Amino acid sequence: MVSLSLGDPALFRIGGLTRDAPTRSLRIESGDALIFGGPARLMFHGVDRILPGGSSLLANGGRINLTLRRVTPA
Repeated sequence: MVSLSLGDPALFRIGGLTRDAPTRSLRIESGDALIFGGPARLMFHGVDRILPGGSSLLANGGRINLTLRRVTPA
């Protein structure tokens, strides 16, 4: 999986394979790409908060995320 962030920066949080696993946060900026492969694809993850005003890419601020996944038949 590839996740591309555009627009305002955000705090991205990633945990483990269970909801109660410890988490860590990192700041992602416009143009950053996160790549998840193997077991990492199954880790709990998401945007914790958007940090407004950090990018002029979108006229009214905000964030766009493009997520690309390969899906194969079961």
